Amino acid sequence: MSGNIVRGRMSDFRESLTQVSPLRLREPLAGVLGAIAAHDHAIEYAYTDAVKLAGHACPTVTGAWLACREALAELYPGEELPVRGNISVTVFGAPDEAVYGVMAQVISLITGAAPATGFKGLGGAFVRKDLLSFREEKPDPAAISFEFTRADNGSSVLVKFLPWAVPFPDEKAQRSSELMEKVLGGAATAEETAEFQDLWMEKIEWMLTQEDTAPWLLTEAR
Repeated sequence: MSGNIVRGRMSDFRESLTQVSPLRLREPLAGVLGAIAAHDHAIEYAYTDAVKLAGHACPTVTGAWLACREALAELYPGEELPVRGNISVTVFGAPDEAVYGVMAQVISLITGAAPATGFKGLGGAFVRKDLLSFREEKPDPAAISFEFTRADNGSSVLVKFLPWAVPFPDEKAQRSSELMEKVLGGAATAEETAEFQDLWMEKIEWMLTQEDTAPWLLTEAR
């Protein structure tokens, strides 16, 4: 192997996805071990990092990204940088139920909170293992819910994602469903494939550009 570093190409993604403001967190573990040169040990996670993890962009991946954004803003107000690994997350659903597992992976990527398979730490510090847990009870049966808690001060926020409340015109949803069937079945033309992709991404791009996400993404202090 050569010593050249191959960088990921942001041009591989739709421009709208690369324009999403990244989430900036302090990562003390990477700072201690020398991976980050910045004095504040800050690292940025782009929306496209979540897409890379999941292998696709969808309302579920987007909902998890936005849930993290809202939770971090509540737990670390003002100019305070969120600390990766200082946050525990409770997922109110089973790992293999609906989309809870997929969303949990995105949340784990951003917050560092991991299930039993996570990092065990160094000298008793930087533990990520068991910071993410699943609980089948649901605080709101109509919502996909997550609780984020700071380890240093115990403050918590409950984030509720209601995918059914994300607006999308019925005729576009119907057309997207029809085209998806053709695309997955290999019967779609190039024009139909492009139309399907544009419809699929339209909802995601709309979600990502909303500053006030109510009533489909709600936060409650705990």
